Amino acid sequence: MKFNFSLDVAIALTLVTIFLFTSGQIYLNGYLGYFLVDPIALNFSVQDKIYLGFLRGINQLLYLCSACLIMFFLRYIFVYFDLAKKLDAKLLSYLPKNEPNPNQILKIHNSQRYDQLDQTFSVVVLNSLLVLALLWGTIQAFVYIENNSKDIAQKVMKNIDILPKITVKGQNDLTNKYLLKCGSALCAVIDEKKNVSLVEPKNIVYLNSNFAEKPERKALKG
Repeated sequence: MKFNFSLDVAIALTLVTIFLFTSGQIYLNGYLGYFLVDPIALNFSVQDKIYLGFLRGINQLLYLCSACLIMFFLRYIFVYFDLAKKLDAKLLSYLPKNEPNPNQILKIHNSQRYDQLDQTFSVVVLNSLLVLALLWGTIQAFVYIENNSKDIAQKVMKNIDILPKITVKGQNDLTNKYLLKCGSALCAVIDEKKNVSLVEPKNIVYLNSNFAEKPERKALKG
């Protein structure tokens, strides 16, 4: 089995980046969607989504990488010990043998390629199963990230004091306000009456009471 190191590394980095970006997007959709806020309105950058994806999906990424290594090792053993040919021969033994005279068969141009595919049928099936297994694992990882983000949003809704307390410049409303999430364009803010609004980041003021971290705030890091 031959490898092109530069190409393999480029493909691996691309797949990891796509996974982290998608994880960050799914987390934002699950978390902010619970408060009926569209993440597109806050205008998160690609870097922000990749960073959030790293924080929220690094465990799932490590699980998938471990599964890839295990599957690659099993495939290597399957091919190295020539188990594919043995399995193909076993399967063909159950089929009725009605082979025509080779001299009476018309040879198709470049037909050896088709013969090789028939001889490695088990390898093709194994590769297909491994790809499907990885796709299923990736989907399950995304489902877990979305469910986890919704659980965090539910904890916030039950006790909004775990959020950073803020004030908004130009507003005389004395209602306590808390910051849900900030993007490049707007910030999502919720008050003590559970009303959600969007304000510009330059108008957000963090109160000094936030710097004494509360134990309950650890729920946002879970």
